Amino acid sequence: MSKKLFSYLITTATILVLPAGLLFFVVATFMAYRPAPQEALYANPQAPRQLPDSISVTSWNVGYCGLGKAADFFYDGGKMVRPAKEEVLENLQGIKNFLRANAGDFLLLQEVDVDSKRSYGIDELRSIADERYNESQRFFAYNYKAWFVPMPLFHPLGRVQAGVATLGACEPSHVTRHAYPDSTPYPQHIFLLKRCFLVCRYTTRSGKELTLVNTHNSAFDDGKQRADEMEMLRSFAVREYESGSYVIVGGDWNQTPPGYENRASTKQYTPHAVSGNLFPEGWQWAYNKASETMRFTNQPYVEGQSLTSVVDFFLVSPNVKVVTAAVHELGFEHSDHNPVTATFELK
Repeated sequence: MSKKLFSYLITTATILVLPAGLLFFVVATFMAYRPAPQEALYANPQAPRQLPDSISVTSWNVGYCGLGKAADFFYDGGKMVRPAKEEVLENLQGIKNFLRANAGDFLLLQEVDVDSKRSYGIDELRSIADERYNESQRFFAYNYKAWFVPMPLFHPLGRVQAGVATLGACEPSHVTRHAYPDSTPYPQHIFLLKRCFLVCRYTTRSGKELTLVNTHNSAFDDGKQRADEMEMLRSFAVREYESGSYVIVGGDWNQTPPGYENRASTKQYTPHAVSGNLFPEGWQWAYNKASETMRFTNQPYVEGQSLTSVVDFFLVSPNVKVVTAAVHELGFEHSDHNPVTATFELK
């Protein structure tokens, strides 16, 4: 190829590609999800006082039904971008089968897709919730809502609509989405998660309020964003307790609880430890030290070889007694997380 022809092709490609790229970023910026600091999702101050003094809560990051035992993931150092549809459906059915037998009083779910290319447009929340929960018992908050995710370049994720969901055996009085601080720079900010925690308030039979929080914290940052999120969550939870509420926080923290010693990490992901001094005296962390809840997705899961850690657990206020805390050992068959269940007594 002559230098003149090569120069002509480069010039032509530049003329065509640059305007298209600029147009893409303009459209993506216009379409970007911009949640308010707080969003009221539901309110019924007359909701019945149904909550008993002893409750069970299960938390599970279901990995959008795409991160089963055989999956690795490109963002964690693996190769997979999108699982086969058959895998998504199989994982979804396995998750539903478990929840059907182990639902308890409340479910805190993370990474639930409602309309994403990566999970073939399946409304996973509706599929999971329709069997047992009516519209006043299930609530969803987006933490990932992107018109088009262009990564990886030659096999992009495309549309993502996902979030956290809280499902309960009784009706809450109020439900609110609280946006975490977001320091992600532009243009990455357009395409990445908008982290949040979902708050559901339930009135107990005695008239006191339970503030149940579903959280999914940042994983791939330099530590500053996680610290900002934890300070916001600390301030909120302590304020709720001081106002007289019972407080239970559960979810995928993407951090390890105080006192947990496994420091497994990869180049892409390090689950740093939550400081034991972050919360005032009397607050309790509920988890099982003997069982790990998350496996790294840099490679398919191999028992005894894959890196694992504890990042799914509960935090409770001093007026809540932790009775039990257990991990359901599912071998990461249908998600890169195992579900965790704790039982509590509201003092």
